Amino acid sequence: MPTSSRPAAFATAALTAGLALWTSGAPSVVYPVYGREWSLPPALTTVVFGTYPVTLLVVLGLFGGISDRIGRRAAIVLGLALMAVGTLAFALAPSIGVLLVGRALTGAGVGFALSPATAALAEYARPGRGHLAGAVATASTAAGLTVALLLGGLFLDLLPDPLHLSYWPLLGAVLVVLVLALRLPSGARSSGSAVRLLRVDPSMRGVVAQGALGVAAAYGTGGVVLALGADVAVGLLGTDSPIVIGLVLALSAVTIGVTALLARRVRAGAAAPAGALVMVAGLAALVTASAAGSLPVFLVSIVLTGVGYSLLFSAGVGIAAELAPAQHRASTVSAVYFAGYAVQAVAAIGLGQLATAHGLLPAIVAGAVVLSVLALVAGAAPFVRARRAVRTATGGNPA
Repeated sequence: MPTSSRPAAFATAALTAGLALWTSGAPSVVYPVYGREWSLPPALTTVVFGTYPVTLLVVLGLFGGISDRIGRRAAIVLGLALMAVGTLAFALAPSIGVLLVGRALTGAGVGFALSPATAALAEYARPGRGHLAGAVATASTAAGLTVALLLGGLFLDLLPDPLHLSYWPLLGAVLVVLVLALRLPSGARSSGSAVRLLRVDPSMRGVVAQGALGVAAAYGTGGVVLALGADVAVGLLGTDSPIVIGLVLALSAVTIGVTALLARRVRAGAAAPAGALVMVAGLAALVTASAAGSLPVFLVSIVLTGVGYSLLFSAGVGIAAELAPAQHRASTVSAVYFAGYAVQAVAAIGLGQLATAHGLLPAIVAGAVVLSVLALVAGAAPFVRARRAVRTATGGNPA
């Protein structure tokens, strides 16, 4: 089979990143329907929801750098194959046991495919354009999430069996990209065990710290908007129509993607501080909308947090993918993603429990405070890193 050209390989990597978020978000819209149709208690649906991030984090922790050793193509193909089998399990699932298997397989698939796809964006970009990897990864994943939310809402309202039929378009898309991935360049390989606890090269610790802070702030806020924003939207709109709620939440994903494309040439050192300030403003607007019951302010908060997410995520992933040496690029990106997914899981599950126990507004306020602090730290990270670089270059004497 002939090898893809550089532009085709770049496009395949971008499609893989988009599919990762479509696969991740596809079941989210239909979780309430599982509970209603199969008479499942909330605790069981929570277990299914939590299986994905747990599996993903385990795979990132043990295999995050695997594509540095077996090549980008092999890791991406493995991840897409697992995503396909997991999606098929959802499409045919007769019981919650099969859902758990499907969710674990899709989590593992995303864990194997997302980091090498992001690393490949930096490697297959045109010479001198490696810094665009973060923006393209952001736009691609936002597009995948948009498709998941909109198709999920449409299928729930229009299809006779959304619990199964809604997964077939995703499965078809995964299989098409899997065929394309088989034509990717194999990529450089190195010796070593396939299973290796995720480690960061000492020279990359500052880069990973800066990237992880940005991605963690973005993913944490994204988890709050998706997990609690839907409840706020239901209360403000006076409807629980899946199409309407999907459109409202898709506004966030569309904003993320558009911002990534418009700000694609903005360097991480400028994007992170700007994203932090916009994120804080967006979280404040979310609290205000929830307390005052204002739909216009809520929509403003969706847009502002989307802009902040995009800038912080692009900066975090972009700096890791661009600056990491090729032999450590996937493990470096995986460490950044690991931090982001860990914070997202804690934010979504923890604040969900807080909302159940004490109400929606206290949970939103708590989340906004914690994530605002995290965003501001992420925004300050480029300045701290630059100052340390100056001290190192001058032997500890900035003068």
